[in-house]
Amino acid sequence: MLDGLEKFEFTDFTDHTSMGGSVASGTRQESHAEREILLVFQGSVNFFLAGRSFAASPGKAFFINSWVPHQLGYGNIDGNITHVWVHLHARRLFAMPYELTRGERLHSCGMWEFPAPMLEIIRQRWDQALTAHAELKNKLYGSIVRMLLEDIEFQTQSAPAEKRREDELINWVKNYISMNYGRNSSLAELEHLTGFNRRHLMRRFKSECSMTIGEYINCVRRGFASAAGKRLSQKEIAFQLGFKSPAAFWLWQKRDKEKSNW
Repeated sequence: MLDGLEKFEFTDFTDHTSMGGSVASGTRQESHAEREILLVFQGSVNFFLAGRSFAASPGKAFFINSWVPHQLGYGNIDGNITHVWVHLHARRLFAMPYELTRGERLHSCGMWEFPAPMLEIIRQRWDQALTAHAELKNKLYGSIVRMLLEDIEFQTQSAPAEKRREDELINWVKNYISMNYGRNSSLAELEHLTGFNRRHLMRRFKSECSMTIGEYINCVRRGFASAAGKRLSQKEIAFQLGFKSPAAFWLWQKRDKEKSNW
């Protein structure tokens, strides 16, 4: 993955454009407090960020700041793509690959979790880059990407993929739920994505996290709803949390508050 790092072109997004920006009809968008980095290794697609379309082609690195609206999902794509999404959450830094082969999504449960000190270093360098001149900005973003890729390479070489998949199964489930804010996180979907049956997932999750998968989803949704309350409409929040309508979201909130008062 480190091959060609010097060819990376860095673009950052800090414009908190309305979710109703000039995007293609039917394109779904999301916006959230957590920063993300999109690294493109293979395949070219048009991707909507901050209300505009950008060519996500090999060698591009997109630094997406908090609350910048961007395309959700990839739609119908024929061909091969390899993208890596890096997620900066409150206490976790992790990356997930998005791979398509001949238009078919590969569900490998691949994931890389990074040491806690890296999260703070990357935040600091990102903050510095936002106000830096062009040359320093590129050096700062380049140092972030190199740091991430070197650790990915180290993790990949230090343990077989199958062993990491089994050992990190529950962390993968937690990160998947967190980065999707509870969307598409039913037990049936998790079974399909991981290849493990729901009884195994439920038992291991409860053992390792001291809560059920459903309780964890509610925690994630609660945190997002609280952070997004003054930034997004109820309709936008409901959509990003995976509810079919604002009414369904309102009912969930009502029941969740009732449970917390028991």
